[in-house]
Amino acid sequence: MSTTHLHRRPRLSAVAFGLAVVVGVCVVSSRSAVGEAPGVLDAHRNRVVAEVPAGTMTQVEAEIGQGPVLSGPAPGSSTTVTIDSGGRSRQAIVSVPVDYSPGSPVPVLLAYPGYQQTASEMQKFAALDDMPAVVVYMQGVQDAWEGAPYAVTSDGEDLQFTRDMLAALNSTYNIDRSRIYATGMSNGGGFAAKLACRMPDVFAAVASVSAAYYPGTGGDCVTPSTSFLDIHGVQDSTIAYEGGSRHGETYQSARGRTEEMAERDGCSLDPVTTALADDVRRMQWTMCSGDRDVVHLRVEDGGHTWPGDDTGASGGADGPASDAAEATSFSLDASTEVWAFVSAHRLAAR
Repeated sequence: MSTTHLHRRPRLSAVAFGLAVVVGVCVVSSRSAVGEAPGVLDAHRNRVVAEVPAGTMTQVEAEIGQGPVLSGPAPGSSTTVTIDSGGRSRQAIVSVPVDYSPGSPVPVLLAYPGYQQTASEMQKFAALDDMPAVVVYMQGVQDAWEGAPYAVTSDGEDLQFTRDMLAALNSTYNIDRSRIYATGMSNGGGFAAKLACRMPDVFAAVASVSAAYYPGTGGDCVTPSTSFLDIHGVQDSTIAYEGGSRHGETYQSARGRTEEMAERDGCSLDPVTTALADDVRRMQWTMCSGDRDVVHLRVEDGGHTWPGDDTGASGGADGPASDAAEATSFSLDASTEVWAFVSAHRLAAR
């Protein structure tokens, strides 16, 4: 086991952190599209903050049980931990916020990297360590997650790994069990959507980025689902925005999966569309049941990457950055968007 003291890459301003408590707010990075007036974006955010009341959700706590106590890191650092799950030795990187105190419950954000990506690579390109949460970068078996045609884990195996990790975290830290979240990139984004489908009694909100929605990431879903954010680039040539076929299986379009989530959450049929920047369109399905929110961000200039990633580590034809790496959008910052969305939600009553 090794402990890493975090060299945190700036992501969120104090203003952006304040916006994280607002339901459904899209926070646009300071690295917005060329020519976009920052004052226009600031005015939009301030108006939404003034109009949308925070903290109106009925609080419910997830039943996640107890597991082995982890040899976790000290506040302000991260370390690799190992647990047993289903007879396999599974690993993840746990990052604890610098101001963590056992006397105050803390949210949890589980992060799932893409196919052929590692937990440490996602920690680098997503830079979620800055968030006021225990962030866990989960490691897939042979760098893949169930539900994809190339996965080596069977249906339910990575779901169980997720449950086992949450139980261990619950034994180790003072977890706010009403504020458990998940996010993922590509194959990890598809698996995060599967968590929204199968485990909405645990996850208050889920955000998928450049996600691969193979058939194995849906099916047998619980209704209603949970609050859901999808971010996808129109220029994605690996997992096409409009859906397609890869590795011998078809995958669903980004908007198609979001519409399914909206239907399960009892939202209105037609989304409200807002232009947030020259290259970003926000679609929100309103009037969802139980204070849930369903939002899709269409990123016109984005490829198969994590928007806002300035490391170049998030995109490629089938894995990390390479000669085939696709364009990264800087019209928004996915890490900021993910946290602003998920942190606005507590677990909804069922």
